[in-house]
Amino acid sequence: MSTASKLFMFTLLALACFQSLALARRVDLTYYWISEESDFSGPQDIEIQTCSGETLATVSHEFAEAARMEGTAILNNGDVINLQCSCDGGYSCFSYLNKTLYPYGLGAWDNALVPFVSVAANNIPRGTTLMVKQLKGVQLPDGQIHNGCVRVDDQGWGLSNHQIDFMVGLEKYYVEIDNQYGNRLNVVDITRTSCTPGVYAFP
Repeated sequence: MSTASKLFMFTLLALACFQSLALARRVDLTYYWISEESDFSGPQDIEIQTCSGETLATVSHEFAEAARMEGTAILNNGDVINLQCSCDGGYSCFSYLNKTLYPYGLGAWDNALVPFVSVAANNIPRGTTLMVKQLKGVQLPDGQIHNGCVRVDDQGWGLSNHQIDFMVGLEKYYVEIDNQYGNRLNVVDITRTSCTPGVYAFP
């Protein structure tokens, strides 16, 4: 191989390495889930309302706070509610969701969220797939193994630009994952790449 050819190949290799580094970075990994009213107790004295003030349910303060924080919640009667507008510190910001179309909640672009696939991120374009190094090989609550690939399906009002929020369906599944892997998943390496998220059975 000529000197010029070697130089050209070296340049291509260096460029590929630079692009890979530019697309890879370390971020905090947090979790979110659907809040379930059945997990909460206390006086039912808070009205959850629509953006126009129509009452959807009267619930405990703790559950109302959790529903607002997580964005999606399941009422004791099985109805699913989702944030619809700015809450402005209150709870008049919800609407009912179609449980058939959106069983695990609604993303920032009115798209269905998928447990163990969807992540929220505020500075990565919608639909971007990410390879999360530390998620690859993680055993999920149903025994399946995660392939490391996730997709940006949502945004979050409290997220930093160095954070992704991993949708795990229900809080108990977060607890299972956290108990098994703990600090290993607190900070993760992500790379923007073309990958195919796994198809996971929700327990």
